[in-house]
Amino acid sequence: MIDKRTGPGQPPDLGSLDQLDLGRRGRAAPPPAAPPLRWPWPWLLLAAGVLAVLLMLGLWREQIGQRLVPDSAINLQIEHAQMALARGELSKADGSGAREQFQAVLARDPDHLAARAGLAQVRDAALQQARAALSAGDLAQARQRLDLARTLAAPAADLAGLERDLERLQGSGADVAATLQRAREAQAAGLLEQVPGGALALYGEVLALQPDNALALEGRRDIRSGLLQRAGAALAQGDTASAQALVARVVESDPSHLDLPTVQARLGEALMREQQQRAAALAQASEQRQTGQLEQAAAAYQALLAQAPESAEARQGLADTAADMAARSARLAADFDFEGAQAALDLARQWQPDSPALATAEQRLQSARAARGQLPSADADPARVAELLERASAAMRRGDLAEPPGDSAWDALRQAQALAPDAPGLADSYAEYDRRARACFEDELASNRLGRAQACLDARALRERGGEALATDTRRLADRWLAYADERLGANELALARRALDSARALDPAHPGLAPMAERLARAGG
Repeated sequence: MIDKRTGPGQPPDLGSLDQLDLGRRGRAAPPPAAPPLRWPWPWLLLAAGVLAVLLMLGLWREQIGQRLVPDSAINLQIEHAQMALARGELSKADGSGAREQFQAVLARDPDHLAARAGLAQVRDAALQQARAALSAGDLAQARQRLDLARTLAAPAADLAGLERDLERLQGSGADVAATLQRAREAQAAGLLEQVPGGALALYGEVLALQPDNALALEGRRDIRSGLLQRAGAALAQGDTASAQALVARVVESDPSHLDLPTVQARLGEALMREQQQRAAALAQASEQRQTGQLEQAAAAYQALLAQAPESAEARQGLADTAADMAARSARLAADFDFEGAQAALDLARQWQPDSPALATAEQRLQSARAARGQLPSADADPARVAELLERASAAMRRGDLAEPPGDSAWDALRQAQALAPDAPGLADSYAEYDRRARACFEDELASNRLGRAQACLDARALRERGGEALATDTRRLADRWLAYADERLGANELALARRALDSARALDPAHPGLAPMAERLARAGG
C-alpha cells in the first residue's frame, strides 16, 4: 500500500514503515533509557586548588619575594661590610666600618644570618688585631680593639689573657721602647754581638719582656741574616776562619735559623778541603824532616800553625824538628864545627824556645869548645888520650853512653879523637861503644823500659847517623810506644796514652798506626 502523503518518486516514511511493521508484530518496543548524569569532581577540585594558589600568590607575592630573593640594598650593604672586614676596618665613626654596616642590616632584618655571622667575624678580627698590636707594642690600638671585642661579646677567657698582657706591657712600655732604641743604635753602629750592649743582647732583653714583639724579632732576624751573608762572602774569598766565627755567632743566638743549614754545609765542605790540604802538607813536612831537610820542614810546620794554631800535629812536628836541629848542633860541636853548631842551635831555639833538647845541645857545644881549648899545639899527650879513653870506658860501664853532656862516653871519645885520631885503643873504644849501645837498646826494649830504650837508640844515632838497621829499630820502638798507648787507653789513663803517642810520633812520624790511635784517643776525650 502506497502512502498518499508521499508523492511519486518520494521514499517512503521509515517511521510509518516501522509502525506498520510493529503493527504487524502486535505491540511496539519501548524506547532505550538515557545514561545517568555524572559530575567531574576531580577536575573541579584541581581547578579549585589552582585558583587558591593563584589567589595566595597575588596576596603574598611581596613577602614571598623578600624571603626568596633578598632586597638588593641589603645585599649591597652586606657586600660593603665584608669588604671593610677584609681591609681590617672593623669600626669607623662615619658608619663605614664592618661592625656598623652589619648592625645596619640587622636593624632592618634582625634575623639576617649573614649579618649575624659577620658580627662574629668582626669580633674575632678585633681579638686578632689586639694581639698583633700588643706584639708590636702599640698599646693604644690594643686597647681600642679589646674594647670593640668586648662590645661584641668576645669570650671572657680571651679578653682576660689579653687584658693581663696589656697591663704588663703598660708597666714596662717605657723600658721596652728605650731598649729597642738602644738596640737599633747598636745595630746601626755594627755592635751585633751577643754581649752586654750588643744589638742581639738588647733585642733579647726586649723579647724577654715581650716574646712576640715584632720589631725585636725583625731586628734580630735581620742581624742573623746579615751575619750569614757575611759568612757566605768569607767562604767565597777562602776565609774559612772568619766564616766559622760568623756561623758560630748565629748558632749561639738562633741554632734553628732557616738559612743556617745551607751555610753550615758550605762551611763543612770548605773545612774538609782545608783538612785534606793540611794532611798533605803534614805528610810532606814529615818526609822533609826524615830526609834531613829540617829548614824546609820547620817552614812547613810554621805555615800550618799560622793557618790552624790548634793543630797538635803541626805543633808536635815543629818541636820534633827543633829537637833534630839541636841534635845536629851537638854533632857539629863534636866535630869542632863551632860556627855550624851555633847556627843550628839558634835555629832550634827560634823554632822551639822551650825545647828540652836545647840545653843538651848547649852543654855539648860548651864542652866541645872547652875540649878544643885544652888541645896541645903539637903532638897529643898520650897520657891525656889514655885518660879520656879510660873515662869513656867508665862511662860505658855506668851506662852513660850519650848522657849527661860532658860526662858521657861519647864526649870522652870525641875529645880523644880530636886529640889523636889514630891513637891506639880508640877504634876498640868506639867498637865497645857500638856494642853497648845496641845491647842497651835490646835489653831496655825487652824489659819494656821504653824511655831508656829511646836514650840508647839516640846514642846509636850519634854513631850510625841513619842506615837500615837504625831505621828498623826505630820502627820497632815506635811499635812498642803505640802498644803502650793502647794499654793505657784501655785503662782509661788518657794522659799516659797521649804521651806514648807523642813519643811514637817523634820517633816515626810516618808510622801507619799513628792516625788510628790518635782518633781513638780523641774519641775517648784525650
